[in-house]
Amino acid sequence: MSKQDIPGTRIRTLREQKRMTQAALAVELGISRSHLTKIEKGDDMPGRETLIAVSTFFEVSLDWLAHGSGSAQPAHAQSEREALLLFAFRQLPENEADMFLHLMLKNSKKDS
Repeated sequence: MSKQDIPGTRIRTLREQKRMTQAALAVELGISRSHLTKIEKGDDMPGRETLIAVSTFFEVSLDWLAHGSGSAQPAHAQSEREALLLFAFRQLPENEADMFLHLMLKNSKKDS
């Protein structure tokens, strides 16, 4: 995986485009500046809550932020089923959500 493929690179680019410091963005996201530094360098991966916070703050899609695929613009659910899936995912404890996310991503890559 190249540095361009990690979410931290996209987060750093978004932050720099808004001319924000790491400290200011960390406050907005509710994380420490040192954690944000590790994310941006690719030394740590953002958790679900951080990805959602970044996606919401910068108004970009989670898919683009996490994987660099699709449009950077947030997608709206295309069906009631997708909306329910997103709602249910957001209600899960982080460890369970991560497990389901990894499973879904693993299975979706097989179809690509």
